Amino acid sequence: MPVLAVAVALLALLAPVVAHRGVAAKADSGDYHQPATSRVVATRAETQGGVPVTRETGYLTVRDGIELAYSVVRPTDGGPYPLLLTYDGYDAGSNPDPSYITRYLPKGYAFMGLSVRGTGCSGGTFDFFQPAEALDGYQAIEWAAAQGWSNGRVSMIGKSYPGITQLFTAETQPPHLLSIAPGHFFSDAYRDVAYPGGILNYAFAAAWSFISQPEPGYAAAGNALFAGDATCTQNQLHNAANAPTNPLAQAIQHPYDVPLYGDRSPLTHVDQINVPVYLALSWQDEQLASRQSHILNDFERLGITYRAVLSNGDHGMYRRAPQMAELDRFFDATLKQSPTLEDGTPLASYQAEPPISIFWEQGTAGPRWRTTLNQWHNKATPYRLYAGPNGTLTTAAPDALAAGADTYAYSAAGSQGIGNPRYGYASLPDISMWDKYSPPAGSAAAYTSAPFGTDTTFLGSASADLWLTSTAPNTDLQVTLTEVRPDGQEQFIEQGWLRASHRKLDDAASTELLPVQTHQEADAANLSPTAPSLARVEIFPFGHVVRAGSRIRLWVEAPTVLPQLWAFALDPTPSAVTIARDFAHPSSLVLPVLNGAGPAPLGLAPCSSVYRQVCRTDPLKS
Repeated sequence: MPVLAVAVALLALLAPVVAHRGVAAKADSGDYHQPATSRVVATRAETQGGVPVTRETGYLTVRDGIELAYSVVRPTDGGPYPLLLTYDGYDAGSNPDPSYITRYLPKGYAFMGLSVRGTGCSGGTFDFFQPAEALDGYQAIEWAAAQGWSNGRVSMIGKSYPGITQLFTAETQPPHLLSIAPGHFFSDAYRDVAYPGGILNYAFAAAWSFISQPEPGYAAAGNALFAGDATCTQNQLHNAANAPTNPLAQAIQHPYDVPLYGDRSPLTHVDQINVPVYLALSWQDEQLASRQSHILNDFERLGITYRAVLSNGDHGMYRRAPQMAELDRFFDATLKQSPTLEDGTPLASYQAEPPISIFWEQGTAGPRWRTTLNQWHNKATPYRLYAGPNGTLTTAAPDALAAGADTYAYSAAGSQGIGNPRYGYASLPDISMWDKYSPPAGSAAAYTSAPFGTDTTFLGSASADLWLTSTAPNTDLQVTLTEVRPDGQEQFIEQGWLRASHRKLDDAASTELLPVQTHQEADAANLSPTAPSLARVEIFPFGHVVRAGSRIRLWVEAPTVLPQLWAFALDPTPSAVTIARDFAHPSSLVLPVLNGAGPAPLGLAPCSSVYRQVCRTDPLKS
């Protein structure tokens, strides 16, 4: 793992920096209830979507004197306008998203890009999702709402980083923020992406921390220097101070779930959101995965108004045409508050629609069909299948006379992964391995069900409940759920991970379908070489229809260490891992059957047509 080794060597030299969200942090940060002040650097006229517009760039000075780079693009004539704000850690302040501008300015919106402190051309020190970011967002919104071109109605837009900043900014409750529309965010910084199952996700952390996050800022600085913006150049020089707060640095320093992660997790503060929320999330998101859908339970518990569009697919689903059409409707309803939406739907009818839309088997032609739900909580019924002899999954639990176990060789060399390592760069090699690779003999355990008699719809998290022994004190687990189709293809569904020493459950938070580990250092425990221990592995949330005649398969193996977007720093000790499957230790798989779903309206989709659910020839086909 050269990337991890180099990162550890560099970051060991850096002192840990831990800043916590909360009342103390807010009290020390000045009066964030006042709007920022502004300094205009340049204005120019241009055309967007056939509309004459004015582009204004400058800096907002917030409560502690830090200047944040911003750009506003607004129609030149008429107004005032509602505002869409994207707020990110890249270069939105210098280069606000051109596709959003092209789409929304002709619809009668103004658009603003803002760079968080310590990124792009903004001043200050970057520290991922520090409390200051949310407070800066509050001040920027109130500044924008007071401008002559604004009608005082503000919403936020964007996925990934600018999705996460929306949730934190909404926590501060700016008076002129009417709604937010985050996509592809994380809700639990530790469990969702930094340490899935307690295992360091080094590849994503390193690639994002050292390449994806700073690179747009470098480009912005070069453009600003060419344009004579000395402030941007000076701020970029200051950004060398960001090193101790680098996200990978902090992750390596904190292998257990310490308060730092809770402070930087939207789920911790969701009770402070008081505006409607639109979410677009995807099950096979190769960057931030799918655990963020658990936030819907909290929205419902707290009575937060929301719209959610959930689908299969990648980190870009927020921007797909069907999802964007739903986003347009949301802004019409919450920001424009039009009596009739642009698509002709009366506002009252829109508000009465079920809040959750599921887009099934989405591909280039859009979803093959859609369904809706009135709520997320408790919509699935647990369906348990037990590990049996000869690699089977059966509905019958082992009886009192049953005995057996399956052993595979664990190695820190890892195994099959699903991520695309290109990270948006076509020049990089395509070594997305799952569809090109199957585990070597003896390096994995696999359990396959009998063919299903009817179409069965699954929606939510699943749990692989494994009784383990190991010849080493610890092991790292990756479980992969697939559909084995009648056409001889095995189709990827979803994965989950767990460091076995982190298996201690938070009993109050766990359910039959959702194991939630404490991830506390005091709860860490070794495995026994002789007495099986129960390790429950969450299979991350997914939606999938298994057709009649297909079978479900569960793979258990070492996590991937390949240089993909997700790759893990594994326990280095080779071992033989044994999965017990007897009466006292009934290893099993619990799946979330969606109540009342009925048969699928369409048959099996061609493997190549479904985003991020690739197929391979069944490697276990006899």
